[in-house]
Amino acid sequence: MGHSIVLHSLLSILLLPLLQAPVVAVYKHYIVYLGSFDGGRPLLGDPADVTRSHHDMISNVSKRNDNGHDDPSKKLIYSYAKIFNGFAATLHEEEVEELAKHPNVISIFENLNVRRQTIQSWDFLGSFQHQVIPSKESIWEKASFGEDIIIGAFDTGVWPESKSFSDEGLGIVPNKFRGHCSNINDPSFKCNRKLIGARYFNKGYVQSLTSKNLTFATNSSPRDMGGHGTHTLSTAGGSVVLEADATSLTMLGLRYSTIKGGAPKARVVAYKVLWPEAASKLGEGSFMDCLAAVEAAILDGVDIINLSLGFTIQDSMKGGDFYFKDALSIASFHAMANGTLVVATAGNSGPSSGSVNNIAPWMLTVGASTIGREFTCCVVLGNNQTIRASRFIDGKNSLNGTSFYPLITGASARINGANPIKASYCKHGTVDPVKVKGKILVCLLEGPGRMIEKSEKSKVALQTGALGLIIANNQFVGSKMLPDMIHPLPTTQLKFDDGQALLSYISSTRDPIASITGARTELGIKPAPIIAYFSSRGPNKITPEIIKPDVIAPGVSIVAAYTEAPNVPLPDKFLPLSGTSMAAPHVTGIAALLRKMYPLWTTSAIKSAIMTTASSVDNNDKPIFEDDMIREATPFAYGAGLIQPNLAMDPGLVYDMNHYDYLNFLCAHHYNTTLLKLFTKQHDYKCPESFNILDFNYPSISIPDFTGAAIATRKLKNVGEPGTYTATIQTPPGVSIVVEPKTLVFCQKDQELTFKLIFSADVNQLPTGYIFGSLVWSDGKHIVRSPIAIKGKASLGNTSPSKSP
Repeated sequence: MGHSIVLHSLLSILLLPLLQAPVVAVYKHYIVYLGSFDGGRPLLGDPADVTRSHHDMISNVSKRNDNGHDDPSKKLIYSYAKIFNGFAATLHEEEVEELAKHPNVISIFENLNVRRQTIQSWDFLGSFQHQVIPSKESIWEKASFGEDIIIGAFDTGVWPESKSFSDEGLGIVPNKFRGHCSNINDPSFKCNRKLIGARYFNKGYVQSLTSKNLTFATNSSPRDMGGHGTHTLSTAGGSVVLEADATSLTMLGLRYSTIKGGAPKARVVAYKVLWPEAASKLGEGSFMDCLAAVEAAILDGVDIINLSLGFTIQDSMKGGDFYFKDALSIASFHAMANGTLVVATAGNSGPSSGSVNNIAPWMLTVGASTIGREFTCCVVLGNNQTIRASRFIDGKNSLNGTSFYPLITGASARINGANPIKASYCKHGTVDPVKVKGKILVCLLEGPGRMIEKSEKSKVALQTGALGLIIANNQFVGSKMLPDMIHPLPTTQLKFDDGQALLSYISSTRDPIASITGARTELGIKPAPIIAYFSSRGPNKITPEIIKPDVIAPGVSIVAAYTEAPNVPLPDKFLPLSGTSMAAPHVTGIAALLRKMYPLWTTSAIKSAIMTTASSVDNNDKPIFEDDMIREATPFAYGAGLIQPNLAMDPGLVYDMNHYDYLNFLCAHHYNTTLLKLFTKQHDYKCPESFNILDFNYPSISIPDFTGAAIATRKLKNVGEPGTYTATIQTPPGVSIVVEPKTLVFCQKDQELTFKLIFSADVNQLPTGYIFGSLVWSDGKHIVRSPIAIKGKASLGNTSPSKSP
């Protein structure tokens, strides 16, 4: 018996390893960043040598296994070996730990996926257009409409046949362009003298899908099958398209109008990094592909990059090393070092506080606003009452605008047994098609009016046979007439009070009827701009000393080119969309004009010109409001304000910065000299012994941990005629601000002068939340304005002037 127990125990010990489940190595996609080459400029040597070194690094840490990941050559996804040094690879966490010990490695971070910055694929309504023929004093004519400046857009690709990319009247392609047209998998895709290049990047995204057992079921081509990329690229640099070639203008009541980009004579290049046609919960593209595309754009000779995409900042990314964990920050830094300005979206996660992304100071970050134009219609009731409503474009205009049709609410049309409240919201499976068919369906908003909710109501209305749809705002949404995507049937939206009037009519009438007129354009709407509710807000959660977004631009109801793909059932190929994706290309176009006018300006000078000439008041000459029309907006919503193109071409003074200024900024974030030498290969650079981030020469000023005393230093460069500028301060309540000196005398062009802002306050009465003010320098002609934000430090250790580590 004893021997039997001993034998059984011995066998158990021997068999235990065989019975346990095998440990499977978890492989993920990582980006290994190794810095730059000669100060961030293109590699002079052979990129193949760099790629071999990447293979060697992977080989040295590779773990052999039986799941196909033992071959180092199969682990490498991208080798970034021309502008910056790094690679993307499939790695195990143990391999990552080993690579992190390598002396040349600056950072290793997991790949993240990115998305477009538009609420839905076909979101909102409207248009924003410049004059058909600008006056001789306008920036467009003075900048030759951006002639031969090259704009690159990172998006869903482009529809090359669109009239927005006609090359009529354009000369030969500029010699500086070194890109090409990737049409191997789509021979019908043709570039021309307008659309001078198009490329696609999806290796990283395909790997992400494959790792989740998903299939990349689409053709690899730069052709835009979703419409977003065509829209953003045409907004930034599209050619002039007359009304005759864009029937949606007539549909919207925009007669005698044109559609064109901000720099209509610029050359454009599409870099397809987003794949909505293959989209999944993983997003639409990846960090890995974005890095490869930026490297390609810099080598191609692109002047301005439009980045209408973003990602959600992960908690793991927050901290001092964020700027070496964010692929878009890394890529845009190298673009800046090569003279290419990156204009990026603030994101569509508003109105949540701290939701802004693309926050690197070398980016120009753009929020979205409305313009003084609305698309409306009339809902005429059977009792002759007329209600003004917001009108959306529909796929089939089945209502003639004069005939009356029966009205029915979702609650009245509910299926037997369905929840009456859910039916009033027209939820799926609650509305009876027999009751709805041939009528206009009235649905209540359930939530804050997000586009996805209204899209679902449209689908229910269409599936149940409704002829039209009326969406009535709830009390939360109130009077907000939110612009929306294209709908499959005639659709309107009513303000809360008007919706209540409609419901009252229906409930008091045996056979309620109504007609819905076609869309009309109302101009001169006041006030405008208003901050779009979806536009992401500050404060900047990574570096609160930098106010983000930088500016706002029209991003609500922007009409521009769209895909002409046959599988997209649209009434026209020029359609309205909204989002910060639509705002950013407006700024991209203006930046292209400034680049044309001032080819020697740094990217910081262009950015400063756009920021310091922006307006913080609306067309009533009142402060810009939030979308609820109750609260005044702050710089965390609009940055420096709404862009003013004609003022930006003559800013008077600029806050200029160079490569070393941004390195000083990184020093203030605990990056040491050794690390930054790898980052830039500038071996003569050394972090200053002490650097106050308040002295970073940014065109806005923020003090998030005010102790009652602080000093901020700035430097202004004269880019105009000699002149004398005097400072004016709009002081936040409870804080004293003194400017020294108060007057700056510029005797010549390009002269730079330094000034200080001295902040003081009662230490016992520091602001617990952010308060705002502004600084203005003026010579009587130019207005050089900077927003100011101040917040008291939560726990005071001392009351000495604020210094950064």
